[in-house]
Amino acid sequence: MAYSSEVYSRAKRIIDERRSLADRDANIKKADVYAKYPAVRDLDNQLMREMANFTMLMLRQKSEPDEVLSSMKAEIDSIQQKRSEILSANGLPSDYLEPHYTCKKCDDIGRKNGILCSCYKELCREEALKELAASSGSAACSFENFSLSYYVDNGVSDGTNPRRKMQNYYNFCINYANEFSAGSPSIIMMGKTGLGKTHLSLSIAKAVIANEKSAFGVVYSPAQKLVSELEREHFSFSGTDFAMRKYTECDLLIIDDLGAEFSSQFTTAAIGNLINERLYENRPTIISTNLSVKELTERYSERTASRILGEYKRLLFVGEDIRFLKNR
Repeated sequence: MAYSSEVYSRAKRIIDERRSLADRDANIKKADVYAKYPAVRDLDNQLMREMANFTMLMLRQKSEPDEVLSSMKAEIDSIQQKRSEILSANGLPSDYLEPHYTCKKCDDIGRKNGILCSCYKELCREEALKELAASSGSAACSFENFSLSYYVDNGVSDGTNPRRKMQNYYNFCINYANEFSAGSPSIIMMGKTGLGKTHLSLSIAKAVIANEKSAFGVVYSPAQKLVSELEREHFSFSGTDFAMRKYTECDLLIIDDLGAEFSSQFTTAAIGNLINERLYENRPTIISTNLSVKELTERYSERTASRILGEYKRLLFVGEDIRFLKNR
């Protein structure tokens, strides 16, 4: 699981807040009950002393006689019974003074026996989906609302049937998302603007993140934002590499609209290095671009273009601009 550090931090902050609220609520209840029923406070103090003594005996090197431990257990049970009877007599459940944590598995700690709890993983998924929506500017894109009706269902001049071809790509993307793993292939979606490349890449991202059977971190970024972050970090001379690590270490990187970013020597090198690094580490990448093969080669060098075109699964989108069709 390689979510961004921000996702982990936000998820942990939510868990900590849950635990803090539960503890605070329990303390408020405890103060109220102690004021009304001092006997409960006295029993709790006695229980704490007995539990501390019992724990100390258990941690000693030499074992205590069984009858001593049994006697202490019996005393602890007796105190707890008296406490429950007082609470019950006043219409309160026996666990009224205990913190009621959201997660019963880990008590809102986020880990159980050193392993991330399912509640932490679920929060990471939720926060990753929020991050995806924020970075893409759209929370609506999904496989469910991708419509094939905008693609004509007949042959065009080159004999291609756009709807049939896009149906195949749509099915491929669904299978890709459902079966995503660290060994999944990288993809480049090519074609003119408005053909659904961003929609399908975001649909893959959302499905991969939401898959409860796995825990993969996905980072989506328009190409311009990606290179701006890398450039700012590189020329800040701070010695940090947070941006580079975010883009190189995530399980799935989606670079949207490659070619729309400002072209410079740094940009060309940064894109090339990022693509090479992720291929070397066998980490899948999805690229969408309006560039042709020729334009891709001219802009990013023959070597970088060769890596992309030779090692990525190529999807050549066809049809008319969907944005234009929607507004027609």
